[in-house]
This record gives sequence, C-alpha cells and structure tokens, in this order.
Amino acid sequence: MMNKMLLALTVVGTVQGFYIPGVMPMSYDKNVDLGIKVNSLTSIQNIMPYEWYSLPFCAPSKEDRQKYTSRSQNLGEVLWGDKIEISLYSVNVLTDEPCKLICQREYTEKEMRQFQNRIEQKYRGNMVLDNLPVAEEPSSERLSTNSAVQVGFPLGVPKAATMRGETFINNHLAFTIAYNKQPPTVLKNGELGPERYRIVGFQVTPYTVDHDELSCAATFSPENVKPLSTSARKVTWSYSVKWVEDPNVDWSTRWDVYLRSTATESRIHWFAIINSLLVVVFLSVIVAIILLRALHKDFNRYNDADNSEEQQEETGWKLVHTEVFRTPPHALWLCVYVGTGAQLLGMSVSTLVFALFGFLSPANRGALLSALIFLFVLLGSYAGFTSARLLKMFGMRQWNHIFIVGLFFPGQIVFVWFCLNLLLWSKNSASAVPFTTILTIMALWIGVSLVLVLLGAVVGFKKSTIEPPCKTNAVHRTIPPQPWYLRAPQTMLLPGILPFGAAFIESVFILSSVWQGRVYYVFGFLSLVFFILIVTCAETTIVMIYFQLTREDYNWWWRYFYNFFLATALRSTETDKLVKGTDHMTVTA
Repeated sequence: MMNKMLLALTVVGTVQGFYIPGVMPMSYDKNVDLGIKVNSLTSIQNIMPYEWYSLPFCAPSKEDRQKYTSRSQNLGEVLWGDKIEISLYSVNVLTDEPCKLICQREYTEKEMRQFQNRIEQKYRGNMVLDNLPVAEEPSSERLSTNSAVQVGFPLGVPKAATMRGETFINNHLAFTIAYNKQPPTVLKNGELGPERYRIVGFQVTPYTVDHDELSCAATFSPENVKPLSTSARKVTWSYSVKWVEDPNVDWSTRWDVYLRSTATESRIHWFAIINSLLVVVFLSVIVAIILLRALHKDFNRYNDADNSEEQQEETGWKLVHTEVFRTPPHALWLCVYVGTGAQLLGMSVSTLVFALFGFLSPANRGALLSALIFLFVLLGSYAGFTSARLLKMFGMRQWNHIFIVGLFFPGQIVFVWFCLNLLLWSKNSASAVPFTTILTIMALWIGVSLVLVLLGAVVGFKKSTIEPPCKTNAVHRTIPPQPWYLRAPQTMLLPGILPFGAAFIESVFILSSVWQGRVYYVFGFLSLVFFILIVTCAETTIVMIYFQLTREDYNWWWRYFYNFFLATALRSTETDKLVKGTDHMTVTA
C-alpha cells in the first residue's frame, strides 16, 4: 500500500506534460522577427533585484519602453519583482546570426564601477523569449533536456575568478534557440499552409570579448579572445543566434529542463522521505502502545465501580480530568492564533492541490504568489469560524474579539512588509511595490479578508457550543513539582526535533529555489512531506500531552501551541544557514 502511494505521488510530482490554463502555445512563420525581452537582475548574494536598465545597457527609446511597461502585470509578478521590458535584442525565426552589433558606448568611470559592483555581487541577467526564460548552458554542447540548467547568465567574471585580478564584463551573448516543426494546417481551399515552428528551448552562453581585438564578422568566434575588463571605457555590445531543431521536445514539455532535478537531488528527496516515514512509524508505535496498553488499562480500572477505593488512591491523568478543559490564561490570543493557524493551513493545502493539478506552473508568471495571497484572503472565513467556535467554548462571545482575529496577524505582516518596501524604495530595487499595489493589498485585507472573517464568525457563533466531556472544578488543583524534562522550555523545544527532522530537507530545496534562483516544482514530494509533517506533529503532541497529564500538569494549551511554533522557527533558521552555506561553497567553487 505504501509503495503504491509513493508511486502515485512521484508521478504527480514529476509529470510536467500539460498545457497551462491561460498560456497558449505560439507558432511562428519562418523569417518572423521576435523581440527578446529583459527581466530584473538577480543575485544569490544580494536579495535585492534591480531593473535591467538600472545599469547603463543599450536601451530602446523611453517612449517605446513606456508603451510596453504600461501593460498590466498580475499581483504575483509585481510582488516578486519581475520587471519585464523590451530590449534591442531580436531574433529572426530560423535565421542564424554569427555576430550582430547592438551598440557601442563610451562609459564614465562611475558607470563602469556600477557594472563592476554588480558583477562582484554575482548578479545575473534574465531574458525572456516566447515566455521562456533564458538559461545558461551547462557546457559547450548543444541544448540538452537531460541536464539541469541555471536560469539567467552572469553579467561578468568576478575578480576572484580571473587570473589577472581584474573584473571582466560579458558583452557578447551567444543564444541557442531550440525549435520543432509543426504539421502544416489545411487551408479552406484544401491546400496545405506554410510550415510553422514552435520555440522549445532558449539558452545562452555569455562571453567577454574585446572587440578591438576581434570585430563582428561571419567568421566570428568568441572563444580564446582577449577579455574586456571593467577598466575599459568603450564597450561594444553584441550577440549571436543559433537555431537548433529538437524534435524530441514538445511545447508542453519545454519547461522540463528548468524543472528537472539532478540525480543527486532526487536521491536526497527519497532518502529524506524514507527518514520521515521512519520517524512517523516510530511515533505511531509509541502512540499505539499508549492507547492500547496504558489508556485501555486505565479506562477499565477507572470505569470499574468495584475499584472505587483503589481509584481514589491512584494518581495520574485521571485525577486531572476535571482540569484539562479549564479556560487557559490569555484565551483570547489563543483563539486568535488558532484561527489564523487554521487559515494558514487551509491556504497551504489549497495551494498544494492547485499546484498538483498544474495550475501554478512557473510558465504562468506570478501565479504561485498570487494564489497564496488570494487563498489566504478567501480563507479568512475559516479563521473567523474557528476562532468563533473556540471563543464561544470559552464563554468569550464578543465581536471585538473577531475584529482582532482579522486585524492582528495580517496587520503585522502588512506592517513589516511596508517597512521592507520603504527600504526597497530607498535602494531603487525592482521588487519595490508601487503605491497602487499597496492600495490593492489594503483593499484585499480590509474590504475582503476582514469581511469574510466576520461572516465566518457569524456561522461559528450560530453553531452549538462545544461541550467538554468533563465538567471543570471551581477550584484550581495544585500542580505538583515536575521533572526537568516536562518543564516549559524543554517541552517546547525537545518535541520539535522530530517535526524538524521530517521537513528539514524539503525546506532546504524550497529556500534554495528562493535564494539560488532555481525553479521549484516537485509538489508531489512536497505534498508527501507536508502530510508526514502534520502526522508527526499530531503524534508528538499526543505523546507529550499524555506524559504531562500523567504528572498531573493540566496547563497544556499554550505549551504545545508554542511547541511547533518554535519547531518551525528552528527549522527555518537551520535551513537558512545550510542554504547560505551552500551559496558560499558554490561561489568559492
């Protein structure tokens, strides 16, 4: 049964042969001119992306750029910092270009210093052709779908990687465009139409070329040419184009080269899942022992009327059964956090479902981030419903509490995001959000999310009150001294190690996709790890609460809420350290 489930999830996570809703394939006639668009400059060392024309590249006129930038972008594109603009790079379908000049410019010392700083910070240029991002070829061989590629290309060669201790600028780009032929269509008069072609690959090899030593010509070859240092003042920008037919790649699978993991990464995924499953099996055995032996025995003895005297002499969880459902301190904030947690959980599950069905492909730019935001807003009703049920259970049915649910957590997120956006504005970053987008976010929060929280609370308050199975005593029971391993700091940190181990490896891959500019799309693995994480958290909570109650400590509400909050913080911190360490090793190599 387990093998079948793993096989099914693997298939879901590895199949990419689909057509994305809203992204239609484009076929082109021969000799049609296509413009290559430019995107933001990104780096694995500096988290701030910058617009392409923040550096003094050769650029179209301001009027042409303004006409194109007036096009609408979805919310995810704006928040992610994608600033796609037109450029002077263009290709002609099926026409090879050995070398084509764009422009020749004289730069000031300040402008060349800008190039040098971005090159030393490992910034990469990003381009788009037919909605396909450019990728750096892994070798001098032609485009291959069996090897992983890195999106974008380096702007130059940093000083540490050169023999001469100088910074070189990549001023020549050699594009390799893969295509396949489409069957000719039948016209109305019965004749066959012209042959059409679809682009299935877009890769580049950057070169640093001193054009004073080698000029553009039909025999242009940029290998083994004197490099161009940033100490120069005159830079000649050029590019070449090579079209390669690749009938083995369909339009629907052209993203495979970006999404495919290496063999080592696939093995790491499987080892991590096997490790997580072993953790789940281990916890399941412990829970089964508790339920089948300890609890079953205790229940039989507790319900036996003939053992009333023995029952009075016993200690453990039976003596606090009238205390465990006592209203915890600061119950309002517990309801707020639990309601928000339910909202985040619903958002995560819904996003995974949409991703597994292929609606959040990277081909649909900004779709993942947009889906996260809109699902969080729509599931505000679930947060209001959950919080209202708990508030009614604790006897705290007040509408001002529901407003706190809708304003507290989103308000913190919006405040921190706004402060970060001020910093991005000051640095002229491409991810700086315009004022109109801020108004859109505020409208979604106040006008939609908060309203849905209130509507969910209406439904929750109308439901019958959750009645605990045992009445609560009027007088608090004294809690005996606890052993060191059942005190608050330890019970919050120690149980978080198991969930941390279950989801640690997958967190590394997710953060690597953010910090290292890689495309993450193994949602099949992610779904399985997410399910294992939930089961691990639930079983760990059952075990720890049982141990705590047997020591007659009934203050469990907040302790085990913070338990997995701290586990998540630990997982994020350690994963981030590992990813940054990987970045350092990559740069050093």
